Amino acid sequence: MLSLEPRFVTILHARIGRVHSVEPQCTNWSKTSLAKDHNPMQRTLHRKLIGPKAHRQLLAFLGEHLPHFTPPTSAAAWRKQIPTLRAQVLDLFFRGHPKGLLTEQPQVHWGDRIETGAGYTIRKLRYEGYPSAELRSKPGLWVPALLYEPDQLGAKAPAVLNPNGHHAGGKAMDYKQARCINLAKRGMLALNTEFLGMGELRADMDHNRIAHLDLCGVAGIGVFYLLMKRGLDVLLAHPKADPERIGMTGLSGGGWQTALLSALDERVKVIVPVAGHSAVWQRRGCIEDIGDQEQCPADLCTIADYDTLSALFAPRPTLLMYNRHDDCCFQTRRARKSIYEPIRPVFALLGARDNIALHDNTDPGTHNYERDNRRQLYKFLNQHWGLETPDDDLPYRDELQTEEALAVGLPPDNATLISIAQAALGKIRKRKRKAHPPAAARKALASLLKLPQWKNRSLQKVGTAQKRKDATIQHYLLHLDDTWTLPLTEYTPPRPRGTELLIADAGRSALSAPLATALAQSRRVILDDIFATREYRPD
Repeated sequence: MLSLEPRFVTILHARIGRVHSVEPQCTNWSKTSLAKDHNPMQRTLHRKLIGPKAHRQLLAFLGEHLPHFTPPTSAAAWRKQIPTLRAQVLDLFFRGHPKGLLTEQPQVHWGDRIETGAGYTIRKLRYEGYPSAELRSKPGLWVPALLYEPDQLGAKAPAVLNPNGHHAGGKAMDYKQARCINLAKRGMLALNTEFLGMGELRADMDHNRIAHLDLCGVAGIGVFYLLMKRGLDVLLAHPKADPERIGMTGLSGGGWQTALLSALDERVKVIVPVAGHSAVWQRRGCIEDIGDQEQCPADLCTIADYDTLSALFAPRPTLLMYNRHDDCCFQTRRARKSIYEPIRPVFALLGARDNIALHDNTDPGTHNYERDNRRQLYKFLNQHWGLETPDDDLPYRDELQTEEALAVGLPPDNATLISIAQAALGKIRKRKRKAHPPAAARKALASLLKLPQWKNRSLQKVGTAQKRKDATIQHYLLHLDDTWTLPLTEYTPPRPRGTELLIADAGRSALSAPLATALAQSRRVILDDIFATREYRPD
């Protein structure tokens, strides 16, 4: 089976249009050559041609293309826009996935119970987040979860979905247990779900594996969304869950899940994301807020940025919690400008001015969902659900369970992002394709990639040519309109036979070995740092 994991250096041979994936031994070129700074060829390849200009160009490009939310002029206009926005985003998220995934109900397996003797029971369960029918082998991707259930439940009880973020302990993190215990002691159902890559789902530790699905024509974000959506399905299926009092809250990646699902699924009635999102346009100059790959899904901002998605919370009660000195991401001062302030007018327009609130946490003020933030949650739920529960934590420390005690258990061959991508890849290979003439195929590919057509292209020499016995060396800057500038280095032997274009993840400096091979074959060579490689890696 094809491995989707290995890193490689890419060499594009422009002469015959082939792309070679050179396996890891070729990455030693840079290790070997970097140690030889006295090598004239290596010194030439290390020369910087554009400096900070690459970063400035990227920021300018993003600034021009990332949309800002514009508040609607009327409530009627906004209500008319909402269904289209949601449908477009969901269509994007489920590109390449089988139809019907959003309407199917998940399978649920209930496991052991932990009788705490403290007024609530912890019920272990797992649900099928991504179905096995879409994979070559069973099972699907199952998600472990814990249901905190009050011992005394009325006819209908409030219920809160509690996703978590990027914390290795997953659903067993102390701060998350504390919140779920407190919700249960207040008479609420609390579903504590696991996040991909955390806790018992550590098999998907690297969230960047979402890109493997994207490469196979299946939107990786769809897997993340379906997992959280099916968690909500499980919670609402409880016979005592009150569908009019459903809340969702989480920290970091859990805050992102809260924001995303609540924007697109109105079954969530009270929304409390904590340090989980900001507008992408705000992040362009702030690397701390970039987020993981699932938080910046492909093509999202062609439809809606997170300020627009957050406006979809209205008019439902929403408490945005951020931390003033957050040491991870999304500090209050930045999120206030990119999320809170843009969406307030929408709540006012819909007659729900008092349903939007912002809490700036200063104790401890770092990336947290500790006591102060939990207190804000309890007060907000009391306010909007007509509850009379204490504003502060109820006792919980002696009731915290170990990660081992809270383990649910999963099938030994539980699906992962990689196995889902491999199944998608298998379908691609079996798909019959119509034969197209090369020109038509290139045109179709250019359309698929939305390949830009540059109006003004110019090549600027950098310095004078260096003439050596084996080749003449010339540096260039390739200007593409006023948008991008690419650094090139050209090696031309005395009597060239054909041309090769060499590209590597580590940039021109990693290509001394294939360059030497090409020159030995009397080939003209162009080395290029394309976007995201070495000198054009805008850190």
